Amino acid sequence: MQEDYYKIISSNVKALRIRNKLSQERFAEIIGCSREYVSRLENNREKISLALLLKISKLFKITPQTFFK
Repeated sequence: MQEDYYKIISSNVKALRIRNKLSQERFAEIIGCSREYVSRLENNREKISLALLLKISKLFKITPQTFFK
């Protein structure tokens, strides 16, 4: 069940990045991590921390709950 949430979050992070016309590289620069980390995150090979989830939600001006929809 928990893994399902990570898949949903990963998918939503990628969708938001693309919708906002950000490359993985530029997105990584903005949130303070590597492009490789963003790739692993978007492909559900890395679990996102709560701190990073909050940082991304502030960047896109959305609530953290949006990532679970």
